[in-house]
Amino acid sequence: MALAVLGSIVPAGATAGAQTALSAAAEGHNAPGGVVVLSLSAGTKVAVVSTKGANALVTVEGWVDASRLAGALDTFPASVDSKATLRVRGSASATGAILAELHPRIGVRTLGKSGTWTRIRRSAWIPASALPKPEPVAAPKAVTAPAKTAAPPPAKATEMPRVTAAATPQVKAAVTPPAKPAVTPAAPAQAAAAATVAPMFPGAMSAAKTTKLLIAPGGAVVGELAQAAIVMPLAHDHGWAKVRVEAWVPDADLSPADSSLGSRLSAADLRADPEATHGKTVQWDVQILSLQIADPLRPEMARDEPYLLAKGPGAEDALLYLAVPPSLLAQAKALPPLTRVLITARVRSGHSEPVGIPILDLRSISKR
Repeated sequence: MALAVLGSIVPAGATAGAQTALSAAAEGHNAPGGVVVLSLSAGTKVAVVSTKGANALVTVEGWVDASRLAGALDTFPASVDSKATLRVRGSASATGAILAELHPRIGVRTLGKSGTWTRIRRSAWIPASALPKPEPVAAPKAVTAPAKTAAPPPAKATEMPRVTAAATPQVKAAVTPPAKPAVTPAAPAQAAAAATVAPMFPGAMSAAKTTKLLIAPGGAVVGELAQAAIVMPLAHDHGWAKVRVEAWVPDADLSPADSSLGSRLSAADLRADPEATHGKTVQWDVQILSLQIADPLRPEMARDEPYLLAKGPGAEDALLYLAVPPSLLAQAKALPPLTRVLITARVRSGHSEPVGIPILDLRSISKR
């Protein structure tokens, strides 16, 4: 199993790899392209264990609320309970910096305790693009060779009689041709340095011409790759290459590919049948009211978990709790009250205690 593999890569007693701070928030998977097990905040220091194509295996350590840990799971001695996501903090305190959020029913390794807090370790695969880019190697400075001094012309074997201008007024003054500029040997090196491109990930390739993107060799066309676009080859099969390309598109142009998507679900549907709608993914137009912090009166949310109080979806006049992961917290804080947004979210609880307000885990936010 993928979980067992991750557990065996990093020994229980030591963190592998050099510590580095993430340049961007990232979701961690149990395997490249696998199930999401945690969300890492930008700036969190992780140990890089290994890399595989466009993915990197990293390990994070931190402190969690010990009361939220359950029994062993697979090869892990402990696991997160099924209530909600569990925050990993930089210190054994509710005010410690948030390093990551562990998803429910995810195994962890325990390293020690301090009061009501437990120090844990977890490994996961993240996009290598979330790691700091390597510093480009500066091209060596070219040294300009000094211009050579022209050698004096050889002396003539026979001296000719000196002719004066007065004696021969028709003789014109000799014109000395301008000296050719010295050629600087460093010019080719300077040109090469100017043409240096940004560093690429190992194994990256460039499209030699505009080409079609197919769902499989000889299959349906799903897009087009522009000439010079950078791709990461993942596999090769009889003259075909499976590639991954990184690009940006507007949030509003995307819809979830999750097979559990409840495209026509309303908030009333969630409250009426919380068991059947649990885990469904929805894409809703909602109105943001304010950013809140969960308190003990909301037992189905983690302690001090941030959430957006919203109304919707659409014209439906229902209150919603939208739990905000670390990767979306900065974006959520920037939303003014009464802003309408398009969200993609997963249903955590269709009828939460004590007043029945649905709780959803945010996956994306896009302004309308």
